[in-house]
Amino acid sequence: MRTLLVMITACLALAACSLPTLDKAADAKARALYEQVRTGADLGANPDLSPDLRKPEVLAQLAAIKASLPEGAPTAAVTRSWSINAGTGGTRAVLVHAYSYPSQTVLAQTVLAKGKGGAWRITGFHVTFEGLANDAPPPPVTVTKPSQMT
Repeated sequence: MRTLLVMITACLALAACSLPTLDKAADAKARALYEQVRTGADLGANPDLSPDLRKPEVLAQLAAIKASLPEGAPTAAVTRSWSINAGTGGTRAVLVHAYSYPSQTVLAQTVLAKGKGGAWRITGFHVTFEGLANDAPPPPVTVTKPSQMT
């Protein structure tokens, strides 16, 4: 009887626990931004961009990313990683999506922020590439020394 009670308690405890899940609204906004950059859409019309990303020089940088992307639509898009941190100042999410193309994979990191009770706003966007034929593997450890002033 005691074993049965312990098993029931353990099952209830496991049922009460759940792994954190990716915020669907943040994921949708991150994927939409990549699509807008990829297709050359007017990013100035995107209401999800934070004021810092709406500056003309930043919009020009975002638009310039299109030239570095492979031609056409990706053959697949998956979430590579994500993290969400909540604090007294609001919530911050960092999502990395991998967009597959025949010759390479584009990694798009989107940073979003949400104030108390507000909607997600995109505060950062970074693109890197995997799978280029001339890419050498990075060293296992990199040490950067601070520059010394004389």
